Amino acid sequence: MRCSAVSLGSGTIINAIATGFGSAFGVDLKIKADVELIDNGKKIVNGISIDNPTLKPSLVERCVKNVFDHFEVDYSAKISTIGDIPIKSGLSSSSAASNAAVLATIGALGEKVDPDLVLDLAIKSSFEENLTVTGAYDDATASYFGGITVCNNMERKILKKDKFKEDIKVIVLMPEFKKNVDVNRMKLIKDYVDMAFEKCMNGDYYKALFLNGLLYSSALNFPSNISVDALEAGAITAGLSGTGPSYVALCYFEDEKNVENALKKYGETTITKPSNDGAKILY
Repeated sequence: MRCSAVSLGSGTIINAIATGFGSAFGVDLKIKADVELIDNGKKIVNGISIDNPTLKPSLVERCVKNVFDHFEVDYSAKISTIGDIPIKSGLSSSSAASNAAVLATIGALGEKVDPDLVLDLAIKSSFEENLTVTGAYDDATASYFGGITVCNNMERKILKKDKFKEDIKVIVLMPEFKKNVDVNRMKLIKDYVDMAFEKCMNGDYYKALFLNGLLYSSALNFPSNISVDALEAGAITAGLSGTGPSYVALCYFEDEKNVENALKKYGETTITKPSNDGAKILY
Protein backbone atom coordinates (compact mmCIF):
# COMPACT_ATOMS: atom_id res chain seq x y z
CA MET A 1 0.00 0.00 0.00
CA ARG A 2 1.52 3.23 -1.21
CA CYS A 3 0.45 6.84 -1.61
CA SER A 4 1.99 10.15 -2.64
CA ALA A 5 0.69 13.61 -1.74
CA VAL A 6 1.85 17.21 -2.06
CA SER A 7 1.28 20.39 -0.07
CA LEU A 8 2.26 24.01 -0.69
CA GLY A 9 4.65 26.37 0.98
CA SER A 10 3.19 29.63 2.28
CA GLY A 11 4.22 33.22 2.93
CA THR A 12 3.29 35.45 5.87
CA ILE A 13 0.80 38.29 5.77
CA ILE A 14 0.27 38.53 9.55
CA ASN A 15 2.44 36.64 12.03
CA ALA A 16 0.15 35.23 14.75
CA ILE A 17 2.65 35.06 17.61
CA ALA A 18 1.84 38.50 19.05
CA THR A 19 -1.95 38.18 19.02
CA GLY A 20 -2.97 34.64 18.13
CA PHE A 21 -4.52 35.88 14.88
CA GLY A 22 -2.64 35.41 11.63
CA SER A 23 -2.78 35.21 7.88
CA ALA A 24 -0.76 33.47 5.18
CA PHE A 25 -0.93 32.76 1.46
CA GLY A 26 -0.05 29.67 -0.56
CA VAL A 27 2.94 29.81 -2.90
CA ASP A 28 3.77 27.69 -5.94
CA LEU A 29 6.46 25.65 -4.22
CA LYS A 30 5.68 22.19 -2.87
CA ILE A 31 6.82 19.25 -0.80
CA LYS A 32 5.87 15.75 -1.91
CA ALA A 33 5.62 12.86 0.54
CA ASP A 34 5.70 9.21 -0.53
CA VAL A 35 4.48 6.65 2.00
CA GLU A 36 4.79 2.86 1.77
CA LEU A 37 3.01 0.77 4.39
CA ILE A 38 4.49 -2.49 5.70
CA ASP A 39 2.08 -4.93 7.35
CA ASN A 40 4.31 -6.39 10.07
CA GLY A 41 2.64 -5.18 13.28
CA LYS A 42 5.78 -3.41 14.51
CA LYS A 43 4.84 0.31 14.00
CA ILE A 44 8.39 1.20 12.95
CA VAL A 45 8.58 4.32 10.76
CA ASN A 46 11.68 5.29 8.82
CA GLY A 47 11.92 8.55 6.92
CA ILE A 48 14.34 10.33 4.61
CA SER A 49 14.48 13.66 2.82
CA ILE A 50 15.63 12.80 -0.69
CA ASP A 51 16.78 16.30 -1.60
CA ASN A 52 18.30 16.99 1.82
CA PRO A 53 19.52 13.69 3.32
CA THR A 54 21.11 15.40 6.36
CA LEU A 55 17.71 16.78 7.43
CA LYS A 56 16.30 14.85 10.36
CA PRO A 57 13.06 13.11 9.34
CA SER A 58 11.56 13.22 12.84
CA LEU A 59 8.63 15.50 11.88
CA VAL A 60 7.33 13.37 9.02
CA GLU A 61 7.95 10.17 10.99
CA ARG A 62 5.89 11.65 13.83
CA CYS A 63 3.13 12.51 11.34
CA VAL A 64 2.92 8.92 10.14
CA LYS A 65 2.86 7.57 13.70
CA ASN A 66 0.11 9.99 14.72
CA VAL A 67 -2.02 8.88 11.76
CA PHE A 68 -1.46 5.24 12.77
CA ASP A 69 -2.47 6.04 16.35
CA HIS A 70 -5.59 7.86 15.21
CA PHE A 71 -6.79 4.95 13.07
CA GLU A 72 -5.51 2.38 15.58
CA VAL A 73 -3.40 0.38 13.12
CA ASP A 74 -0.04 -1.29 13.69
CA TYR A 75 1.64 -0.98 10.31
CA SER A 76 5.25 0.02 9.83
CA ALA A 77 6.11 2.52 7.10
CA LYS A 78 8.76 4.12 4.94
CA ILE A 79 8.29 7.79 4.14
CA SER A 80 10.37 9.95 1.82
CA THR A 81 9.99 13.63 1.02
CA ILE A 82 11.23 15.77 -1.83
CA GLY A 83 10.41 19.36 -2.73
CA ASP A 84 11.44 22.75 -3.97
CA ILE A 85 10.75 24.80 -0.82
CA PRO A 86 14.07 26.10 0.52
CA ILE A 87 14.56 24.96 4.12
CA LYS A 88 14.38 27.78 6.70
CA SER A 89 13.17 30.14 3.97
CA GLY A 90 10.17 31.48 5.87
CA LEU A 91 7.91 29.62 3.43
CA SER A 92 6.44 27.10 5.90
CA SER A 93 8.39 24.06 4.77
CA SER A 94 7.43 22.34 8.05
CA SER A 95 3.71 22.89 7.46
CA ALA A 96 4.03 21.65 3.89
CA ALA A 97 5.98 18.55 4.96
CA SER A 98 3.59 17.66 7.77
CA ASN A 99 0.47 18.21 5.65
CA ALA A 100 1.87 16.10 2.83
CA ALA A 101 3.02 13.34 5.21
CA VAL A 102 -0.35 13.09 6.97
CA LEU A 103 -2.30 13.23 3.71
CA ALA A 104 -0.15 10.55 2.06
CA THR A 105 -0.45 8.26 5.09
CA ILE A 106 -4.24 8.60 5.20
CA GLY A 107 -4.31 7.90 1.48
CA ALA A 108 -2.12 4.81 1.86
CA LEU A 109 -4.51 3.49 4.52
CA GLY A 110 -7.42 4.01 2.14
CA GLU A 111 -9.22 6.22 4.65
CA LYS A 112 -11.47 9.13 3.73
CA VAL A 113 -9.61 12.45 3.64
CA ASP A 114 -11.00 14.97 6.15
CA PRO A 115 -9.16 18.32 5.88
CA ASP A 116 -9.75 19.12 9.55
CA LEU A 117 -8.21 15.81 10.57
CA VAL A 118 -5.22 16.31 8.26
CA LEU A 119 -4.56 19.74 9.73
CA ASP A 120 -5.09 18.63 13.33
CA LEU A 121 -2.66 15.70 13.02
CA ALA A 122 -0.11 17.81 11.14
CA ILE A 123 -0.20 20.57 13.76
CA LYS A 124 -0.15 18.04 16.62
CA SER A 125 3.02 16.58 15.11
CA SER A 126 4.65 20.02 14.78
CA PHE A 127 3.85 20.80 18.42
CA GLU A 128 5.30 17.49 19.54
CA GLU A 129 8.48 18.19 17.59
CA ASN A 130 8.71 21.74 19.07
CA LEU A 131 8.51 23.32 15.63
CA THR A 132 5.73 25.83 16.32
CA VAL A 133 4.82 28.46 18.92
CA THR A 134 1.17 29.08 17.97
CA GLY A 135 0.32 25.91 16.04
CA ALA A 136 0.77 27.92 12.82
CA TYR A 137 -2.83 27.27 11.78
CA ASP A 138 -2.62 30.14 9.29
CA ASP A 139 0.49 28.63 7.64
CA ALA A 140 -0.97 25.13 7.73
CA THR A 141 -4.29 26.15 6.14
CA ALA A 142 -2.65 28.27 3.42
CA SER A 143 -0.37 25.31 2.70
CA TYR A 144 -3.31 22.90 2.58
CA PHE A 145 -6.00 24.94 0.81
CA GLY A 146 -3.91 27.43 -1.19
CA GLY A 147 -4.95 31.05 -1.62
CA ILE A 148 -5.13 33.40 1.36
CA THR A 149 -6.35 32.25 4.75
CA VAL A 150 -7.03 34.54 7.70
CA CYS A 151 -7.22 32.62 10.98
CA ASN A 152 -7.82 32.55 14.68
CA ASN A 153 -4.85 30.31 15.46
CA MET A 154 -5.83 29.82 19.09
CA GLU A 155 -9.20 28.30 18.18
CA ARG A 156 -8.04 26.83 14.87
CA LYS A 157 -10.70 28.64 12.91
CA ILE A 158 -10.50 30.11 9.43
CA LEU A 159 -12.09 33.55 9.61
CA LYS A 160 -11.76 34.31 5.92
CA LYS A 161 -10.52 32.82 2.65
CA ASP A 162 -9.45 34.87 -0.34
CA LYS A 163 -6.94 35.02 -3.16
CA PHE A 164 -4.80 37.68 -4.79
CA LYS A 165 -6.74 39.17 -7.68
CA GLU A 166 -3.65 40.04 -9.75
CA ASP A 167 -0.94 38.04 -11.51
CA ILE A 168 2.06 38.70 -9.30
CA LYS A 169 5.44 37.23 -8.46
CA VAL A 170 6.80 36.42 -5.02
CA ILE A 171 10.49 37.00 -4.39
CA VAL A 172 11.90 35.40 -1.26
CA LEU A 173 15.08 36.72 0.32
CA MET A 174 17.04 34.36 2.57
CA PRO A 175 19.75 36.43 4.27
CA GLU A 176 22.38 34.99 6.58
CA PHE A 177 20.98 36.73 9.66
CA LYS A 178 20.91 34.99 13.01
CA LYS A 179 17.50 33.53 13.87
CA ASN A 180 15.69 35.30 16.70
CA VAL A 181 12.46 34.00 18.27
CA ASP A 182 12.02 36.30 21.27
CA VAL A 183 8.36 35.71 22.10
CA ASN A 184 8.34 38.32 24.89
CA ARG A 185 9.44 41.06 22.49
CA MET A 186 6.86 39.96 19.94
CA LYS A 187 4.10 40.17 22.56
CA LEU A 188 5.04 43.82 23.19
CA ILE A 189 3.83 44.82 19.71
CA LYS A 190 0.43 43.16 20.11
CA ASP A 191 -1.70 46.32 19.86
CA TYR A 192 0.08 47.41 16.67
CA VAL A 193 -0.16 43.99 15.05
CA ASP A 194 -3.91 44.17 15.78
CA MET A 195 -4.02 47.28 13.58
CA ALA A 196 -2.26 45.42 10.75
CA PHE A 197 -4.64 42.49 11.21
CA GLU A 198 -7.60 44.83 10.81
CA LYS A 199 -6.20 45.81 7.40
CA CYS A 200 -6.01 42.12 6.58
CA MET A 201 -9.63 41.46 7.58
CA ASN A 202 -10.65 44.37 5.34
CA GLY A 203 -8.86 42.76 2.38
CA ASP A 204 -5.93 45.19 2.28
CA TYR A 205 -3.38 42.38 2.28
CA TYR A 206 -0.51 44.38 0.80
CA LYS A 207 -0.58 47.02 3.53
CA ALA A 208 -1.11 44.37 6.20
CA LEU A 209 1.95 42.43 5.01
CA PHE A 210 4.14 45.52 4.95
CA LEU A 211 3.04 46.77 8.38
CA ASN A 212 3.41 43.31 9.91
CA GLY A 213 6.92 43.07 8.49
CA LEU A 214 7.98 46.42 9.91
CA LEU A 215 6.62 45.56 13.34
CA TYR A 216 8.20 42.13 13.62
CA SER A 217 11.48 43.30 12.07
CA SER A 218 11.69 45.94 14.78
CA ALA A 219 10.82 43.50 17.57
CA LEU A 220 13.31 40.88 16.39
CA ASN A 221 16.14 43.24 15.43
CA PHE A 222 16.05 42.58 11.70
CA PRO A 223 16.59 45.46 9.24
CA SER A 224 13.39 47.18 8.12
CA ASN A 225 15.14 49.00 5.26
CA ILE A 226 15.11 45.78 3.23
CA SER A 227 11.34 46.06 2.79
CA VAL A 228 11.65 49.72 1.81
CA ASP A 229 14.42 48.87 -0.67
CA ALA A 230 12.02 46.39 -2.29
CA LEU A 231 9.32 49.07 -2.55
CA GLU A 232 11.82 51.48 -4.06
CA ALA A 233 12.64 48.87 -6.71
CA GLY A 234 8.98 48.48 -7.66
CA ALA A 235 7.54 45.92 -5.24
CA ILE A 236 3.84 46.18 -4.35
CA THR A 237 4.64 45.14 -0.79
CA ALA A 238 7.38 43.44 1.18
CA GLY A 239 8.01 42.26 4.71
CA LEU A 240 9.50 39.76 7.09
CA SER A 241 8.15 36.24 6.61
CA GLY A 242 7.28 34.36 9.77
CA THR A 243 9.86 35.17 12.44
CA GLY A 244 12.53 35.68 9.80
CA PRO A 245 15.22 35.99 8.91
CA SER A 246 13.62 35.66 5.46
CA TYR A 247 11.62 38.34 3.69
CA VAL A 248 8.99 38.15 0.95
CA ALA A 249 8.35 40.79 -1.69
CA LEU A 250 5.36 40.79 -4.05
CA CYS A 251 5.65 42.51 -7.41
CA TYR A 252 4.30 42.59 -10.96
CA PHE A 253 6.09 40.55 -13.61
CA GLU A 254 7.71 43.59 -15.23
CA ASP A 255 9.32 44.61 -11.91
CA GLU A 256 10.64 41.14 -11.02
CA LYS A 257 14.28 41.73 -12.00
CA ASN A 258 14.52 45.15 -10.36
CA VAL A 259 13.10 43.85 -7.09
CA GLU A 260 15.26 40.73 -7.15
CA ASN A 261 18.38 42.80 -7.75
CA ALA A 262 17.47 45.08 -4.84
CA LEU A 263 17.18 42.09 -2.52
CA LYS A 264 20.11 40.06 -3.86
CA LYS A 265 22.65 42.26 -2.12
CA TYR A 266 21.33 40.93 1.21
CA GLY A 267 21.44 37.22 0.39
CA GLU A 268 20.10 34.38 -1.71
CA THR A 269 16.74 34.80 -3.47
CA THR A 270 14.05 32.44 -4.77
CA ILE A 271 11.32 33.49 -7.19
CA THR A 272 7.86 31.94 -7.16
CA LYS A 273 4.22 33.06 -7.34
CA PRO A 274 1.05 32.73 -5.25
CA SER A 275 -0.91 29.51 -5.67
CA ASN A 276 -4.60 28.83 -5.22
CA ASP A 277 -4.14 25.08 -5.70
CA GLY A 278 -3.96 23.30 -2.38
CA ALA A 279 -2.68 19.96 -1.13
CA LYS A 280 -3.73 16.81 -2.95
CA ILE A 281 -3.14 13.11 -3.29
CA LEU A 282 -1.23 12.35 -6.47
CA TYR A 283 -1.65 8.58 -6.60
